[in-house]
Amino acid sequence: MSTELVIGILILLLVVGVPVVQAMVRAFQRRRSLGIDGVSALRAAGLRTTDLPAGLSPQTAEAVTSEAIALADDNPEATIAQLDESGRVIGYRESYRDPRSMGEFLDWVCGQTVYRNRAHRRVELELTRYETADQALAALAEEPRLDPSDAEVSVEDAGERGGILAREWTRSENGAGVQRMLELRWASGDVLAVVRGDSEPSGALDDDDVRRAAELVKGRLE
Repeated sequence: MSTELVIGILILLLVVGVPVVQAMVRAFQRRRSLGIDGVSALRAAGLRTTDLPAGLSPQTAEAVTSEAIALADDNPEATIAQLDESGRVIGYRESYRDPRSMGEFLDWVCGQTVYRNRAHRRVELELTRYETADQALAALAEEPRLDPSDAEVSVEDAGERGGILAREWTRSENGAGVQRMLELRWASGDVLAVVRGDSEPSGALDDDDVRRAAELVKGRLE
């Protein structure tokens, strides 16, 4: 067997095997996380495929613990102390996207090739339970966190409708908007709810579709 053929086989195994292993590990981690106390009740209020625009496929559904958030931060101890002080109990996140996700590695490859000029759409839901309704309201009132080094991202208040507050996030390149996210948020009792509709290029996702999804979740929480 020639060296070139062996190298080709190894490359093929990496291309196929890495996404498969990634998917298996993440699926196992997600299944474990969904068994955490309090997550099933939040998940029951989540999105259904019929709530969403056609073409969006499930990407992920997982619990979001305060410990996981802290470990992803530069100062875990300070972050976990801040989250505990805020009364945060547990969170749940799910997302849907178009084009369909095939794993981190293949998504990157497709993004550079066959999906390079295709519109990308994503709808994400995040539900966070707090110890009290007042703490959920306090979290709702927090200002958006921006990376000071990213001057291309801007955030504007987009008003309120039916008890749901809206923010519009825009990313620009060379002065032109290339990506836009509509963020809808509200508090239902002790739960802070956030629905995000993200599209690249801007306008690939209809605002009314995102608002409809948020209203459906809001109704389930109430």
